Amino acid sequence: MNKSIVIGILLFGGAFLAGKTFLQNMVKKPSSLYSHLGGDFSLDHVSGKKTLKDFAGRPTVMYFGFATCPDVCPISLSKLNKVLDQIHMSKRSDINKVFVSVDYKRDDAKKVHEYVGFFADDFVGLSGDKKAIEDITKKYAVHFEFVPMKDSRLEYTVDHTSRYFLIDQKGRLLNTYSDIVNDDTFIKDLKRIL
Repeated sequence: MNKSIVIGILLFGGAFLAGKTFLQNMVKKPSSLYSHLGGDFSLDHVSGKKTLKDFAGRPTVMYFGFATCPDVCPISLSKLNKVLDQIHMSKRSDINKVFVSVDYKRDDAKKVHEYVGFFADDFVGLSGDKKAIEDITKKYAVHFEFVPMKDSRLEYTVDHTSRYFLIDQKGRLLNTYSDIVNDDTFIKDLKRIL
């Protein structure tokens, strides 16, 4: 056999094995892109305080918003339900769906609980005081800002980051997504860790 053909086969084989190992390691480990984000929190729920540990053992999809949001939050939570319909019912109940209100001025645990109940019975609504909300939004790199609304009974609205955060069973942030309907990365990532 020609010496250059043998060398070519060996080089191809080595590159194939290296690529395979690299891809396997990427699947097993959380993305280093988000390894500096995420972490524990202590927020209010109608049943008492909730921390990240309360959601351990099951994947968690977290979304930040506020209860009087006129459009972005309702659309985003509805999209989440629509996408999760692609998961088999036996597995869907294994996913925590968490909504965190950034509106610490208006939204208490009861109000947020009632709000998420409009979307599904299994949504978990969380709220907190100024310090708790600033702490979690800093950890997850979520921007929010109170914007005055003149001549409105609401007095203000809240501009906020609109992203879905996928947290694994061990509490590690795996990825964030802005579009879970047209981008199938979210559903692939979720199915992989279920």
